[in-house]
Amino acid sequence: MEVAIRIEAGSAGQDRAAAFPFAGGHLLVVADGAGGIAGGAEAAQEVVDALRALDPTREHDWVQVLMKLDAHLSATAGMGETTAVVAFLTDEQIVGASVGDSGGWMLTGIWLNLLEDQRRKPLLGTGAAVPIAFGPFPIGERVLLGSDGLFKYVDAERIGRLASDSSLESAVSELVHAARLPSGGLQDDIAVVIAG
Repeated sequence: MEVAIRIEAGSAGQDRAAAFPFAGGHLLVVADGAGGIAGGAEAAQEVVDALRALDPTREHDWVQVLMKLDAHLSATAGMGETTAVVAFLTDEQIVGASVGDSGGWMLTGIWLNLLEDQRRKPLLGTGAAVPIAFGPFPIGERVLLGSDGLFKYVDAERIGRLASDSSLESAVSELVHAARLPSGGLQDDIAVVIAG
C-alpha cells in the first residue's frame, strides 16, 4: 500500500496528519486543532503521538481509543481541542472512528463518505466528545482523509476528480493547490492523506 501526505499551514499551523504501519496494515490519522482557543496544535499532535504509541499486537476499539484521548486531553494542562479521524486499513478492510468536521472518503468505483454519521461537536479535549465508528467495510481502491481546510473550500466533485489522479503524490499536491486562493494563500490549514 502506498501513502501520500501533505500538510500546509494557512495561518495557525494546527493540522496534523500521519500514516504508519500497524498490525499488518496501516493506521491513518488526521487531526485539526481547534482555532480560537489555545492548545489546538498541541492537542492535534498529541492525537498523532498517542496513536503512534498504541500496541499494534492488540485489537483496538477505535471509539474507545478516541474517548480515552478526549479524557486525557481535557485533563492535561495546555491542551486545547481537536478533531480526529483514525482509519485502520488492511488489504481486506477499513475500520475506524472520528470526531469533528474533518473528512474521510473511500473510492469504490465512486467516492463514498465514510464519516456521514460523525458528530461535529463537541471536539476531543472537551471531555464530552462522542466518537462515531465506521466500518468495517471492504477496502476500496483508495482512501482519502483530510481536514476541513480541504473539504470546506474545495467542492466535492473536484475533490473526487483530483484524488483519483494515478499518482498519489500528484493527487495530494493538486488537492492542496485547489484549496488555494488566487493569491496563493490558504484560508485555513490543510492536511491530506491518501492511501491506495
